Amino acid sequence: MQKILIGLASAVALTLSAPASAADLAARPYTKAPMVAPAPIYTWTGFYVGVQGGGGWGRSDETFFGAPNTAIFAGSQDYDTSGGFVGGVFGYNWQSGPAVFGIEGDYHWADINGRSAEVNAGLGDTYFTKLRGFGDIKGRLGYSTGPALWFVSGGAAVGDFQHRYDGIPGNVFVQNNTRWGWTVGAGAEYMFAPNWSAKIEYNYIDFGRSTIQYTPVVTNRSEWSDTVHTVKAGVNYHFNWGTPVVAKY
Repeated sequence: MQKILIGLASAVALTLSAPASAADLAARPYTKAPMVAPAPIYTWTGFYVGVQGGGGWGRSDETFFGAPNTAIFAGSQDYDTSGGFVGGVFGYNWQSGPAVFGIEGDYHWADINGRSAEVNAGLGDTYFTKLRGFGDIKGRLGYSTGPALWFVSGGAAVGDFQHRYDGIPGNVFVQNNTRWGWTVGAGAEYMFAPNWSAKIEYNYIDFGRSTIQYTPVVTNRSEWSDTVHTVKAGVNYHFNWGTPVVAKY
């Protein structure tokens, strides 16, 4: 009986001492939850510059006006042109919600050329076209909800052309001139790093008409109508000089 009473007394003593022992333990340290980085906020607003290049293909349509030099002279020709180009671009975008408005100018050094088939049987007469440079000033309208931008564009275009008629020896005429026309296009751009984007774009360009005046018969002339399709790829750097976008935690 004495042993049972001693055991009960020991159990009661342990129970009463448990809260005091728990109170003697150090408080559990508070650990702040790790901060999660906010999703990046993209803006297309601001100035940008870039480099770009690609390839072009088109048609050069020549029409002869005047007296043919032989009975078999086929003075009007349509022939293909093709080649490459490289150049630079600058512009400004303004973004309002998902809509992006912009204006852009570019210029390219080019070698897009082509030659006609034989136009004077047995004599080797040919026509030749070379686009040596071109550029444009155009507006852009785009849509973006993040790093990707889809856009359409249109405006004025300018080209540096050389047209040539190669006839019999001593009968060669060359014209170099700058011609204005128009362009439309569409493309996509992606912001792959802060301030950096890559783009791809298609444009159709119509450069209008130009004329070579032949001598000594001043009524003899040829007129050219030139159109070009271009596909370009490039990289742009964005200065973001517009209103800054600040991420809030």
